[in-house]
Amino acid sequence: MKRFRLRSAFIVAMLLGIAAVLWFAFIRNPMTIPTTPMASAADDIVPEASPLDPRLHYATDFRNVQPDVRYVGDAKCAACHGDICTSYHAHPMGRSASVGKTEPIEKFDCVANNRWKLHGYELSITDTPGGHLHRVTASDSKGGALPTYTVPSDLAIGSGTRGRSYLSVESGSVWQSPISWFGKESRWDISPGFDLGTGGRRAIVPSCLYCHVDQAEPIPQTLNRFRAPVSPIQTSIGCERCHGPGELHVKERLAGKSATKVDTSIVNPKHLPAALQASICEQCHLQGQERIPRRGRSEFEYRPGLPFSEFVTVFVRHPDLAEAHQSVGQFEQMELSRCSPAGGGHLQCTSCHDPHKAPPPAERDAFYNKRCATCHETKGCTAPPPQRLAKKDSCIACHMPRADSTSIAHASVTDHRILRKPGPALPPKGLPPGANPLVAFRPDVAHPEMDRDLGIALARLAANLTSGSTAQWVLGKQARERLLVHLSSHKGDVDAWIAMGMARGACGEPKERLAAAENAAKLAPDSEVALAAVAEAALANGRFDRAEEASTKLIGMSPRSVEHYATRATARALRKQWAKAEEDCRAALAIHPLHPQSRLILAACLHGQGNAEAGKMEAETAYGLATKPAQKSAFRDWFLREVR
Repeated sequence: MKRFRLRSAFIVAMLLGIAAVLWFAFIRNPMTIPTTPMASAADDIVPEASPLDPRLHYATDFRNVQPDVRYVGDAKCAACHGDICTSYHAHPMGRSASVGKTEPIEKFDCVANNRWKLHGYELSITDTPGGHLHRVTASDSKGGALPTYTVPSDLAIGSGTRGRSYLSVESGSVWQSPISWFGKESRWDISPGFDLGTGGRRAIVPSCLYCHVDQAEPIPQTLNRFRAPVSPIQTSIGCERCHGPGELHVKERLAGKSATKVDTSIVNPKHLPAALQASICEQCHLQGQERIPRRGRSEFEYRPGLPFSEFVTVFVRHPDLAEAHQSVGQFEQMELSRCSPAGGGHLQCTSCHDPHKAPPPAERDAFYNKRCATCHETKGCTAPPPQRLAKKDSCIACHMPRADSTSIAHASVTDHRILRKPGPALPPKGLPPGANPLVAFRPDVAHPEMDRDLGIALARLAANLTSGSTAQWVLGKQARERLLVHLSSHKGDVDAWIAMGMARGACGEPKERLAAAENAAKLAPDSEVALAAVAEAALANGRFDRAEEASTKLIGMSPRSVEHYATRATARALRKQWAKAEEDCRAALAIHPLHPQSRLILAACLHGQGNAEAGKMEAETAYGLATKPAQKSAFRDWFLREVR
């Protein structure tokens, strides 16, 4: 038994990160729950009705919040609002994504770092008539070239103001390239958050595309598959993201029906109260630490004119853990400003930002100075003339200085706290004893299931901590207790069961973890994330047959997922089914030939079939693909134990 634990613990830990990513993604995207039962799950776990839909029940005069009103795209808007549409599509929001050849801001020479080495890999970019090709190469243990991992750029994300990332579409599934363009320094570099040693291939889940493309249509219950084309109406964020679906408005105008006073056929944000105006911006600019869809809801259901908090609960870090400069923290920073409604002021995002038109660089300072003067015109600047001259007499240069982002390389962010006397940001204080690391963005806006959402957020946070650490156990316990209360009355909540599995795993309760995952799979037997949770929990319990069964179904659902093949290879290898496990490893490497974990499992398969020398060489190759000393050491220790 001890030998089994040693052998299985490493692979389970290795794949746990993969499962955590899957769970993290799908918790954001509630699913339609089918009713097919699963015998291994609890008998009283049955689907339940979703709560009331805010689109049908929220009191509002605007009629286009209804779920049956369809989106029509900016081309329809341009027929009557041509000038605004033209200026908007020069705005960064109007250039949030593009297909194929993008606006030519990237460069492809050595000055732009179009070929560089990183942790034993070489990354390069080539411009072709059809778009960019991103390539990653590496060598095997003998110095020979391994097959190249090539990623076509089918979809570019980002206006280029800060940079761009690139996505490939493979049989309907969407993956991010490990290479991104960074506009500030005009150079290529590794994509934010990427570690080639853990795979270098990121699944793009619906919540990723929600804020970057206009109307992506995720296929229910899949991780990263979308209906083709990925954004069927248009690619970039359009007018309807702030005004709501336009079908009703267009239909009435074409019929000659005119509005009296306020046009209720479409939302105009200026007619909304401050909180609902803010909700429009919150849907993308309030990133927070964790965004948890409310039970039975999805961020894709949100309509301008409704409270975003009716669809998603946003949790931010405890104030004593917060850092001042985050790439996505401007909305949170503004909430701390004395100018904001929370600080007693009246400042909205649109008080300073024109969503229809971005000022040209030469006019930027004058534009924002004029915005500041709308509230501060009676009191002039008190800074000494030399300081004002050095700052080009710009209000924001002093009161909203830019600083390097702490979370994205080569990027800077503007400090939206709007301090009277800006100074260096204070370091985080550290969490006070007994305090929760996450707090709701607006704790006064509570709802009956806030503890449910917090439990899911804490479980996700715990899953990303070091396995077996005290911090992981503490967060797992906090999540478990909240979820136990919620699930006692809402046994049909799939997302809560998935999170419960994560919490049980963090608490060191493998049997309970598997039971929770099976409950989720009973409610949603075709859910990619629920099945991934089952597969990983089954591995942790030595239920290799169940892990193989679940991963086989996962491969059928998403045949381009390297992780699903690696999970099944793990289950088969631990059952000594070396030939079958080798087949899975080679299938994974046919998709991504530089996947370190698949090469390590392949090494064990070769050794297990009597080819010790080939196994050793493959293991050495896997060590070389690892990017961190601890990972190299873990790979080596596991392989040596396996081949004794």
